[in-house]
Amino acid sequence: MSILIFLIVSYIVLSIALYFLFPKMGQEGWKGLVPGLNFITWCKVIGRPDWWAALLLLPIVNIFIYANMAVDLVRSFGKYQFIHSALAVVASPLYFLYLAFSDQEK
Repeated sequence: MSILIFLIVSYIVLSIALYFLFPKMGQEGWKGLVPGLNFITWCKVIGRPDWWAALLLLPIVNIFIYANMAVDLVRSFGKYQFIHSALAVVASPLYFLYLAFSDQEK
């Protein structure tokens, strides 16, 4: 039960982070709050096809697709070091919030 609560809270924080991060990427912020649409918009921003968002519904595959999407999003902000990629995969909601509120990131 505690794992489910952790996953729900992580998704809510991720949606809020995408809400603030999407305007920096030229998208409407409200798209970050809509389940499903936020991942489709995320795929469009990083240059992946829309159907990659559907791969997030497949068990085991979703782990690798999500990690790839997180790394690609961080790299679109010019963060190419290993630590940035690792933070994007391990603590993506918090790292995306940092990117959203950092004035240095464009």
